[in-house]
Amino acid sequence: MSITIFSKKKKMDKKNLKEFQDLLEKEKKELEDKINELNSQEKNMAIKTPDFMALEDSSVEADEVEELNNLLSLKSVWENNLYRIEQALERIKKGTYGICEECGELIEIERLKIEPAAQICTKCIKKKNKKTA
Repeated sequence: MSITIFSKKKKMDKKNLKEFQDLLEKEKKELEDKINELNSQEKNMAIKTPDFMALEDSSVEADEVEELNNLLSLKSVWENNLYRIEQALERIKKGTYGICEECGELIEIERLKIEPAAQICTKCIKKKNKKTA
């Protein structure tokens, strides 16, 4: 004897979904603009690669290297955020946006307002935090 379990497909209402899609698309555009700006800065800084063997003051060049490293770190964070936003927009297309990837329940609207690209509900985050604590 086999038991079939029927699961109700949970979905966010269309009004909230549209609001989050608009928000995500706006954030995506802003991040793309910021990343493009950083790419320009990075190219300008890479052109003048420091020569640490020169007799000039190397502290200026060290500052430039540090600034370039900071730009690259920031770019990495922004690219990661952009990736998460693109994934969220893809979930909207698939009809799975706002559904927790751990438990299958709807992610709280309050959580999505704070982090629109969230993939996991608050309850599952708390469970994960207890396991790692």
